[in-house]
Parts: sequence; C-alpha cells; structure tokens
Amino acid sequence: MMEIHGKIYVVALVLAIIFAGLGLFLFYLERKISGLEKKADMLEKENADNKK
Repeated sequence: MMEIHGKIYVVALVLAIIFAGLGLFLFYLERKISGLEKKADMLEKENADNKK
C-alpha cells in the first residue's frame, strides 16, 4: 500500500512541474506578444504620420 502512495506523490509532483513550466512559458509568451503589439502600434502610428 505504501508503494501506491509514493507513486501518487511522484505523479502529482511531475504534474505540478509540468503546469508550472506551462504557466511560465505562457507568461513569457504574453510579455513577448505585448512587446510586439507595442512595436506594431508605433510603426502604424509612424506610417499614418508620414502619409499626412
């Protein structure tokens, strides 16, 4: 019976590590996308100013 509990803890730990990694990756991706959106807005604004 103790072997089962040990395996459950290992599975829970592996899942926690996977979800933590996924969360960190999504946070990094969101920051990168936000930066790209800001750059795109700046370029769009520059193009609109140059056309005037």
